[in-house]
Amino acid sequence: MNSDNEEKTKVGLVQINNSFSGQEYLPLSVGYLHSYAQEHADNFDDFEFLNPIYRRMSVDETEERLSGAGLVGFSTYVWNSEISLAIARRLKERDPSTTILFGGCQIPDTREKGLETFLRENPFVDIASIGEGEVPFTRVLENYSKSDWQNVPSVAFLDSNGEFSETPPTLRVRDLNEIPSPYLTGFFDSIMEENPDQEWIGLFETNRGCPFKCSFCDWGSVAKNKMADFNLEGRLFDEIDWFSKNKIEFVYCADANFGMFVGDKFGNRDLRIAERFAENKSRTGYPHRFSVQNTKNSTEASYKVQTILNESGLDKGVLMAFQSLHKPTLAASKRGNIKLETFFELQRKFTEDGIQTFSDLILGLPLETYETYTQGISTLIRLGQHNGIQMNNLSILPNA
Repeated sequence: MNSDNEEKTKVGLVQINNSFSGQEYLPLSVGYLHSYAQEHADNFDDFEFLNPIYRRMSVDETEERLSGAGLVGFSTYVWNSEISLAIARRLKERDPSTTILFGGCQIPDTREKGLETFLRENPFVDIASIGEGEVPFTRVLENYSKSDWQNVPSVAFLDSNGEFSETPPTLRVRDLNEIPSPYLTGFFDSIMEENPDQEWIGLFETNRGCPFKCSFCDWGSVAKNKMADFNLEGRLFDEIDWFSKNKIEFVYCADANFGMFVGDKFGNRDLRIAERFAENKSRTGYPHRFSVQNTKNSTEASYKVQTILNESGLDKGVLMAFQSLHKPTLAASKRGNIKLETFFELQRKFTEDGIQTFSDLILGLPLETYETYTQGISTLIRLGQHNGIQMNNLSILPNA
């Protein structure tokens, strides 16, 4: 441990998000890294954390804000991977002793998928974290003074001889409540105070994992198909209250399938979350909106969730996702859709209630043709989808 007269190592955390209408996302992923390390790292007091980089700015400005950091961690995905690499390259050129750590869904999770290639093509990256980042990040802090990454689980790096090295994976955090809430610990207080005129988007995660295994998606791959969730009492309800207290206008739910955990056997979990948001909006006026990714297989129970969100004005549309209606394409991509009969019935009920729905289709999936794709669009329209059909280009994700 550092004594009081020893200088602490500065740590920079970078999670660059897209902005919408002048609103910026609070960087939840790096908030989790900080809050878990604060709770579990033996040497947390040896470090001084700079305010996180949460928005897109020039490489020069970002470099200046991270000046003096001995360790910089990047949370990466498709929307920020290139600028994150550019910033990391600049930091390494400025000070070769800076330790650069990359994690997030954009990092290939096996050598076969390109993990070694990623490190060799980006030699300024010292460590690549694979999968959930909380435990590896904490172990990096604990081993930072010796730069001994062999004792850090779920990471890969090139050793002093240039040889590729990969450590054994760590188990996923099964009890997510071991990760303190960055909202409730005050992690975001400093950047909110530093930017008093900024309007924020809150990211909200009630569970992790996805039981579906759509091959075009990295959400349910490998062990991520096993579900884990946060407590309602003492955690999620308190976070919802935090959003209201801090006048967060827009909250985006990061769950893969909100509305899945409804009904008595789940304690009406997602229904109670929707009710809490609705109650808070009625009482405080905040948040204005709560946007969710609906469960893939909508049911009568999830219909109740959507009705609450719509009646309160929190969510003005219901996503009923298909991605394709071509059976060979669905089989090839391991996609299970809502039955068309169920869709028709739900579409009818939502229309009667004045609730708009919209549907997703992906352009470019295996075995899809122009004819099958346009037939799918026509089928959705014939079954009552007259509000909106989103057509998304297929993107190749490293871990899909």
